[in-house]
Amino acid sequence: MNMFEFDDGREMGQGRAPEWDAARRTLAHATPPDAVEQALLRAFAKHHAPRPWYRRWSADALASWVGIGALGCALAIVGMSLLSGGAPSARIVPVMAAADDGFVALVPPERMAAAVDPQLKQADLPRAALVQMGIPIVANVPDELVHTEMMVAATGEPLAIRLAVN
Repeated sequence: MNMFEFDDGREMGQGRAPEWDAARRTLAHATPPDAVEQALLRAFAKHHAPRPWYRRWSADALASWVGIGALGCALAIVGMSLLSGGAPSARIVPVMAAADDGFVALVPPERMAAAVDPQLKQADLPRAALVQMGIPIVANVPDELVHTEMMVAATGEPLAIRLAVN
């Protein structure tokens, strides 16, 4: 098949159009200019230059990866919260024992058991002092007073503390 043969409607019984015959004769004797293919390839490469890697990512692909990363982080947080923390540390054990009645131990349990004539006293303490004692309280206003109940030994040593309601 000639390179310049076109479907000009011969299958439909219309015959050959005279314009096509003239075009075929002209193109049959024509020769392309030198290095046309190389010039076209250079022009194509210039027009469609490769983009840097950071510009190849579309906003949709980037959003997908960000969503996948956020989902992975959420699953990791949920998984770690479901894992048991093992045995509590030595500092938390007395707090857990005194937490049954709301008291937080300030001294070891041996000293608390050996205390003679402990008394329950009420006091208003600043938040900063409670934080220094290890009480889990937000100290956003350190000078604000919080009403507490303290178990005090006869010597005046504080043994345990709990937050009280006025």
